[in-house]
Formats: sequence, C-alpha cells, structure tokens
Amino acid sequence: MAREYRYSEAVTLLGGTDPRVRTLDTVLSAATLGMWDLIDAKTELIKVGNDLLGRWRDWRASKVWRDRTERIEAAHTVLVVTAFFEAVKYSGLKLQFSKGEQERLAKLDQNDSARLLTVPGCPSAQVSYEETLDALEKYYSRLSGQLTRFIQGLAIWESLPEHKRDRYSESALSLAALRCYKDKYRQLAMDVPEFAFWSSMVDHQATRASLGELERLLSKIATSEVLDVQLQSLARLHRAALDRPIAETGDVPMGMVLPALADAYITPNFLAKEAGPRHNPSLEEWWETCRLRADFTSFLASFLTGSAASRVPLVVLGQPGAGKSVLTKVLAARLPAQFLPVRVPLREVHAGADIQEQIEQAIYRLSGERLEWPALARAAKGVLPVVFLDGFDELLQATGVRQSDYLKQVAQFQQRELDAGRAVAVIVTSRTAVADRAEFPEGTIVVRLEPFDDAQVRNWLSIWNEANAPYFKSSQIEPFTWDVALSQIELARQPLLLMMLAFYDADGNALRRGVKELGRVELYEQLMRRFAKRELEKEFPDDQVSVQVDKELFRLSIIAFAMFNRGRQWATGGEVDADLAVLSPPIIRPASFNSPLTASEEAFGRFFFVHQAQAVRDGDMLLTYEFLHATFGEFLIARLVATLLHELVAQERTFIGTNDGLLGALLSWATLSNRTPVLNFLSELIKESARCKALIARLLQGIDSHRYSEYASYEPLRGGPARRHAYYSANLFMLGLAAGMKRASEIMLRDADILAEWRKFTFLWRSQCTPTDWLGLVRAVATYPLNLEGGRFDLHLGLTPLGEFAWGEVDSVWISKLDLSATDLLQQAAFCCSEEVLHLHAVEPLRHLVLVQEEKGLTKYALRTVLEILALRHGAQADRIAAYQAVASVFDEIEASVPLKAVLGDLSMLDPDDVHVLLEEVAAKSPISRRLVDFVVRHGLKRR
Repeated sequence: MAREYRYSEAVTLLGGTDPRVRTLDTVLSAATLGMWDLIDAKTELIKVGNDLLGRWRDWRASKVWRDRTERIEAAHTVLVVTAFFEAVKYSGLKLQFSKGEQERLAKLDQNDSARLLTVPGCPSAQVSYEETLDALEKYYSRLSGQLTRFIQGLAIWESLPEHKRDRYSESALSLAALRCYKDKYRQLAMDVPEFAFWSSMVDHQATRASLGELERLLSKIATSEVLDVQLQSLARLHRAALDRPIAETGDVPMGMVLPALADAYITPNFLAKEAGPRHNPSLEEWWETCRLRADFTSFLASFLTGSAASRVPLVVLGQPGAGKSVLTKVLAARLPAQFLPVRVPLREVHAGADIQEQIEQAIYRLSGERLEWPALARAAKGVLPVVFLDGFDELLQATGVRQSDYLKQVAQFQQRELDAGRAVAVIVTSRTAVADRAEFPEGTIVVRLEPFDDAQVRNWLSIWNEANAPYFKSSQIEPFTWDVALSQIELARQPLLLMMLAFYDADGNALRRGVKELGRVELYEQLMRRFAKRELEKEFPDDQVSVQVDKELFRLSIIAFAMFNRGRQWATGGEVDADLAVLSPPIIRPASFNSPLTASEEAFGRFFFVHQAQAVRDGDMLLTYEFLHATFGEFLIARLVATLLHELVAQERTFIGTNDGLLGALLSWATLSNRTPVLNFLSELIKESARCKALIARLLQGIDSHRYSEYASYEPLRGGPARRHAYYSANLFMLGLAAGMKRASEIMLRDADILAEWRKFTFLWRSQCTPTDWLGLVRAVATYPLNLEGGRFDLHLGLTPLGEFAWGEVDSVWISKLDLSATDLLQQAAFCCSEEVLHLHAVEPLRHLVLVQEEKGLTKYALRTVLEILALRHGAQADRIAAYQAVASVFDEIEASVPLKAVLGDLSMLDPDDVHVLLEEVAAKSPISRRLVDFVVRHGLKRR
C-alpha cells in the first residue's frame, strides 16, 4: 500500500523554502487548529495547493529515487485536499458565525482536522485507480457530512432557498470534490509519468505489451548520474541473457532452434493482491475476489515508482514451468538505467546465509568480482537497486527448513537500507503450493502468474514456427499449429510444458499424427517413452533400448510414489535414493572417469518434464525433485499400479503363484483418493479388465494373510502394521471401483455379512488414516444401501466427483439392523470419543423422539417428522401443509412442547397474514391437524 501523508507533511516536502508554504505549514501544525479554521482559510489553501501542483518539474526532478517518489506521493495528498476545498469554494458557501456559534466551534473535537488532513494513499500497483476513487468517495463523503451537519445548525441555513441547500448537501459536495480530483489527476498524469503508471493511464499498447515496453515506460522518469564501471558491468551481464535461448534443455535435434529470450518471452496474465501475516496465498479461494489482469508491464512500472517498493517485497507465485525464473531474467535485462538489477538465484547461494551475503555471493557468481553490498548501494548514487530473489521455494524444499520468517527478513533488510538512505526494492519468486510455509509481512504485494490464454498460446506458436521454419522444411514435417495444441490445451497453457509439446511434435509430427484419437493416457505414455528413448539411445545398443526405457519409467514411477506417499508434490534427493535402493535394482552403467551420479540424479537428469530444485548448505548441494505438471507424477503412479496388477494376473496363470508384495508396499501409505487424476487414469487403464477385477477381489479377501516383511525397509513415513493394513485395504477397494465394480458383494467374501464387513473396514480406515486421507476417501466413494430379495443386504459403491454427495431415501429396515436404542448410540459414541458425540448432544432434547411406531406395517420416526419442519425455510405452501400434517400424526406420542417450538420457529419466518391462511388450510385437513393448530394458537399465537 502507498504511504499515507498528513497534509502538512506533504506541503513541507513539496514547498522547499517558499515563505508562503512555511507560513501555511506553521498554521497547519498548530495544536489548536479546528476543521472550520481550515474551511475559513480555504482560499489560501487552494492557492498554495494549485501552485505546488503546478511546480511539478521542481518536485519530481530529483535524481534520487527515494526523494522523487516521496515528493510525487506527497503531491497526490495535496491534490486530494485541494480538490475538496475547491468543491467547497465552488459551492458558494459563505459562513458567518454568531458569538454563540463561535463558542460552539471552540468546543468541537479537534480530531476533525486530523481526519481531514490524513489522506488515503494514492493508486499503486495493487490498489487500482478505481479502488482509490472508491476510498476517496468515502473520504469526501465523511468530510462533507461533517460540514453539512454543522451548517444545518447555523442561523444562515434557515435563510437559504431550497435549491441552494441542495448544493451544500453531503452527496453534492462529495461528488463535486471527486470530479475536481479526477480533473486534476488527469492533468498531472499528462505531465508526471508516475501518475500515469499508478492509474494505468498509459497508451493502450502498453497495457498488454511485452516487457520490452517496460524499459520505454520507465525511461520517462528522471535521469540519473552515470553509474561506475562495475555497476554498468552488472547491468550488461544481465542484458546478455536476452540473446540466449529461452530455456536450457540440453541437446536438441540437429537443425532445431530455440528462440532467444528477447523474442520468445510472452508477458503473462496475472492476479495481484495485498497479503499479511494471516493470509495464505497458496489457497485458491484466497484469490477468488481478484480480477484477471493483462497489464503486467504497467503494473511493474507502477510498483517500481511507488514507495511500497522500498518497504515490502513483491512476491511472484506460479506453478512449476509457469515462467517465474524466466520473468526475473527478462526484468533484470529490461530495467533501464534508472534502476540497478541484481538477480540472485537462491539455488546457487548458501541457504543459511543472510540476505546481504546471498546478494554478494550472487554478484560474485555472475561477474567474478567481490562487491560488498553497502559499497554497491552507495555507488548506485540514488538509483533504485532491484534485487530478484529467485526460487524461495527451493530453499524451503531443498533444506527442509520452514523458513517462515524469510520474507520478514527481506522486509527488515529493506527497512534497514531505507533508514541508511539506501532504498532497495526486492522481488521474490516462489512456487504457489509452498506459499503457506512463509509468513507475509503486512502490506506484501503478491502476484500469481496465470496460465496462457488462447491468444498467448497462438503467439508463442507463431514465434516457435517462424524460428524453426527451416528445420520443418528440411525434415519434411508440419509446423506445430493451434489445432494440434488445442488437443492438449491444459498442458499447452503452461509455458514450459508448451515447449515440451513442441519438442515432442517436432519428432516426426508425433502429436499431430494422433490428434484425433490420442487420449491422455496414450499421450503421456508416448511422451515419456520418446523422451526416455532419445536419452537412452546415447548409452545403450539399439537392441537394449526398449528394455531400458521400461526400467527408466519404472524408476520414475517409484519416484512419483516417493512424493505421493509422503503427501507432497516433491521429494528430496536423499528420499528418492533411499526408496530406489529398496524398491528398484540399480542400473549398471558403462565405466566412466566422471563422478558417479546418484540414482535420483540419473533418473531425473535426463527428463525434460522434471524440475530439479537445489540449495547450498554448509558447502553441500541439497536437491529436491518435482514434476513440471502434477499429472505427470499421477500418471506414473497409475501406470505402475496397473502394470503390477497385470503382472499379478499373468502370475496367476503360472505355477509360481502371485506375490503382491511390491503393490502392497506402495499402496500402504496414502489413499489414492488424495489424487483424483490417479483414479481417473486407473479407470482408463484397468476398467475393461475382468481379470484385474477378479484379482483385486481375491487380494482384498485374502488381505489378512498379506505379509509386508519383504519390503519392510520401505518406510516413507513412520507407521506400523495396522496403518499399512488400513491403507492397503482402502486402496484395494478404490482399485476395485476403478476397475468397474459396483457393489460391495463383488469384492467381499460371498458368505460375509456385507454390512458388518463394511463397518469393520471403515472403522479400521478411520482409526488409522490421517484426517485428510479419511476425508478424501469419504468424498471420493459414494455409498448407497440396497435391500435385496430374501432379506439380503448389499452396498452400492461408486467413485464420485470430488465434493459431490447424494443420498437416497434411507430404508428404516436397513437402519433397524443396528438394533440400538438412542441411549446406546450416545453411549457408544461417547466411549469412542467420536465427534458424533457433539451432534448427539446437540439434539439431546429430541432424543426421546426416536420412537418406532408401527402403523399398517410401516415404520416411521417422529424425530424425522419434526426435523422436516426445520428444513422449510424456503419451502412451498404445499410442503408446509404436508410437514405440519406429519407432525400432527405423532402429536400424541411426543412431548407437546417439541412440535410447538418447531412450528412457532417456522411461522416466525412468514408474513403474519400468511400465517393465518396456512393454519386454516392445515386445520381443514383432518381432526388431528385441527388439534395441532388449536394447540399452537392457544399457546403461541394470539387470535385476531
């Protein structure tokens, strides 16, 4: 948020040595000043204010960023107050006070003037011009209201004709002040670029221009002195990145070209919001009120010319592959001479160092020169250094340290520099998913990069196809066109994944050939096999490549489980190495003089769709890994599970027998319902396999004899046999549903009591699963009780979209199998310390209503009839009549006060005239309904 100034502060900042300003400042600072004194002095205030605003060349001419920014924001304060006084003057208001009125004025609260002279902040990067107008409208309305209420008590008010009174109304004065503010703001925006940046009053082309436009926009602000040679060298080194390829992808096919960063970078759409210590930007709902923006260039210009840039960091969030690091490279290269960029890749500096040390280490890695930060900041000569701390999430992941105070350290570093006269702006990038692990200083500006829209995808494709036109021609393949990208649009909207698709299609138009019939499973399978094959062909003979591809994908699947079973989207190098050592035999590589790679480095180093995060701590390189898109890992999990199921089916047809040890080890730590895409992939991979369905049933029926000792050392989390048993059985149930099973009887023993067996499993799952896993399981699996012929019972099961829930009519016979009284239910829940205790306690007054009444062979519950009334808040008249009749039918069986309270509560929601009409219709239905109505009227309503 922009700094708020008192009017006296603003005038002093802009006035310098002007005698009139010094006199006015003395008046404004007087402790006895009242609001009405200011109104009386409005002519002088307006004159001085307009004079100051007209001298914009003087107050924005400073070569020091901090001085210039403070004066420009102070000018906004003068503008706001001057606009209000002009509105009062133009209203024609002339106040003449009697002696008594003067005495009343002397007693007025002097805080009125304080409220007048403390002005809302100016527009800024995260507070739009429209939002500023809303705040000013309230500000002006409050001030106008104070003035209007006062003058209405003066003798002069009675002498004013009606049409003149309207001119002094609260709404008329506030609207006049707002119009005056808008006119003055537009005038300043034409002369002062910062005012145009803050309100997005830049030419239309700049609102959605590339970041190359940022350099032109910011070049309009005051020029600075020439930097020394060392700092100029830093700026040149950053600009050199524009000529390099847009991504570092290793080998590319002969003749293929990666466009340069300057040509291929697409400015992203984004969301922006202000955050504080209690906010969690990793949650989708936190962003719900934000509008999608496409003016990133003008947003950055606004941020870098506002005082907030020197007080709090700008945090840029995005998914892996969204282009956060590339953004910092482009910004560092595009900032004009009025700024000094310093880019700090946090993966390359010591994780435990303080921010100043990290900056100095990054400068040394970039330039080879050792520069101390204080000397560098002083040498900037008033230019604003902009420090890019790229990859905050890598510190979090690679070190395993929460780093909750890192952003607070950034803000403290900025405050220290500000106090020392060395203002510095800081931009921090991080993956969105880990933003909950940091505490945001109050006022932190947070940006979330959004996926490409259709126009941006088309633009990128145009750049790619133009750069690679010679390659396409020589290879006799078609360009990567929009209709092909549209077939995989979810991936194509992420910049790095779009490039991955482009690489894939460039291999003989692999994506184009299957665009009509290629499903997600087939696409992912082919993508991964092709990338693995291309790398492995460099190491193995042709006759071994196919087998080695299968091994690599198996190892990648184990790594995907390393993340899944730990409840994360990433895993450390140590965790991956430990898991592979237990679950996957090592691959024998040809002898080499190079240092041997770890298993995780081998598995991840060759794949384009894997992101490696790193940090340095105590001289050691710490690594973590994650997939560029979560569905890559989810596909690998489903692929391995399906592969193991098919292998077990094949084993059943041999004399060897089945061994589900690996399947049980992998599925004993987290529920598949945690990742809905995994179940969706599995439904495609095994749904039509009757053999898989039968195998899953046999595995579950024999689960009590399953042994986990074969892979006992595989322990991604701490957990004993009960936990493993619970998770494995729950996942087998979900595998059955993914395979197409519809009833519990299909997966349980034929002679089992389905209801009793189901309860055993659910109690086991609830007792051993984490609350998150349990809730995910409940949400993913829909259950419906079924009563079959011959008194048999079954349970219909099915996978349901996340968050959807439907429940049919509950058959009383099904419930009666519980054979428990209400007291038994309450006592059982209390014994288990279950949360149902709270629910039963809440309905304790109604507990005795759970009475079974036999009538013509039907069982009905008085409790339900009463509760039906409580659900009628927006019900139709016919529904109310039916509900009242139902209550009347059990009126003799229950305590009369219960239906009385329920009916009276419902009637209180209706219009009084509707109440009597409703009761007359109910009474006419039957004698027992008449009794209920008479009772309600006699005890709760007065007859008219």
